[in-house]
Amino acid sequence: MAEKITAILIIEVLGKPAEYIKKALEDILIKLKNEKDVRVTHGEVKEPKELESGIFTTFAEIELETNIQMLMNLLFLYMPSHIEIIQPENLNLKNCDLNSFLNEITRKLHQYDELAKAMLMEKEVAKQPPVADFVPVPVKKKIKKKK
Repeated sequence: MAEKITAILIIEVLGKPAEYIKKALEDILIKLKNEKDVRVTHGEVKEPKELESGIFTTFAEIELETNIQMLMNLLFLYMPSHIEIIQPENLNLKNCDLNSFLNEITRKLHQYDELAKAMLMEKEVAKQPPVADFVPVPVKKKIKKKK
């Protein structure tokens, strides 16, 4: 493993029922423990709390050790709401690692931009009246008079 990094990830989930979102976080914790080059040193899933709308929310606090490249990958794989690097205080980062991370961010941004544009186009199409609303008007045929 390259330079070891100790970090804390906070992963939040919103949904219902409460048991489902808690299990979803427990499954994420198991997946993280099975990731190559990741050592989970502490993981705790908090009890879900109900919001006013009847939806539940909970989070997991996960402390792990890994390298910078894998940590960057974990950000995209698990999309934590918060990350805190505990150690080391100063990072020695290779430009190829930073390039890889920045290119992944760029790829994701393009992916989201494409999705947003597609949704806007679908919205515009949905605003158009349906074809079934158009009623065909019969055309009167001219009747030729017999001479």
